Amino acid sequence: MPVMKRNVVFLSFVIAALLSWRPSFSETSISEKTLSSDTVIKEMYQPGSGLPVGKILAVRGEAIVFHRDPAVGYQTRTGLPLYQGDIIRTGATGWILCRLMDGCRIGLMSQSTLAILQSNYNSARKTSASFLHLIQGIARFKLMRPSDLYSYECKVQTHTATALTSNADFVVKANPQATEIIAFDKSRLEVTDRAAPEEVLILSGFQRTVIGEKSASKTVERVARQDAETMMAEFYLTPRTNLFASGPKSTHKDELNNKAPGERGNVNENAGAIKGE
Repeated sequence: MPVMKRNVVFLSFVIAALLSWRPSFSETSISEKTLSSDTVIKEMYQPGSGLPVGKILAVRGEAIVFHRDPAVGYQTRTGLPLYQGDIIRTGATGWILCRLMDGCRIGLMSQSTLAILQSNYNSARKTSASFLHLIQGIARFKLMRPSDLYSYECKVQTHTATALTSNADFVVKANPQATEIIAFDKSRLEVTDRAAPEEVLILSGFQRTVIGEKSASKTVERVARQDAETMMAEFYLTPRTNLFASGPKSTHKDELNNKAPGERGNVNENAGAIKGE
């Protein structure tokens, strides 16, 4: 816990932006600041504002959720709800798997920060719209439009790029200077440079692109299937550590199978694919 207090990096004006949030896919400018040393990390989880928009499926190592107060974070564990406006941050040994109400799965790797800016699932109108901001780090997203929804979109934003999709399995690697997006099988994404949003790249299965401040041109490259499968496994190998936030410690068998406690049988040990509960 003291490590998290010293190292947590957060958003400079996220609270004001989220408190005045109006659901839309408009661009949101986000910057970062270092929290003061008196930031409180609580073990007793408190709910956020409104109704839950998702939940935590598995967590391992250091993973903290901030609701609308950047001075107060909460230790995470399997089964806890997530809310619109939440920011999820993993530490050096952290890994967390989440699911939104519309079925979108999010795997956040170590030393990563993700904000749930919007997640509006309306079962009556049969629509769903999500807007996520990967502030830094690596995350894998997997979503497929449910057959009972008329409208289904998810937008993932970084400092330099945006990706819009309704059916994709992809990894985003983000830092303030550049964004790398890798699409796996049966994916389709519309990728834009935030500095030139009029230029749209279409990314499909086993393709990648890099968008950054210094990139002269945006290109789409092929990714070999074997390399893609290696990346899928790499991004979903859980850290080998005894720092769990989701129940009992793993057994030696769990470690060999690279599965998080409580997710036995849900994470494919060879490809790291996200499956149903």
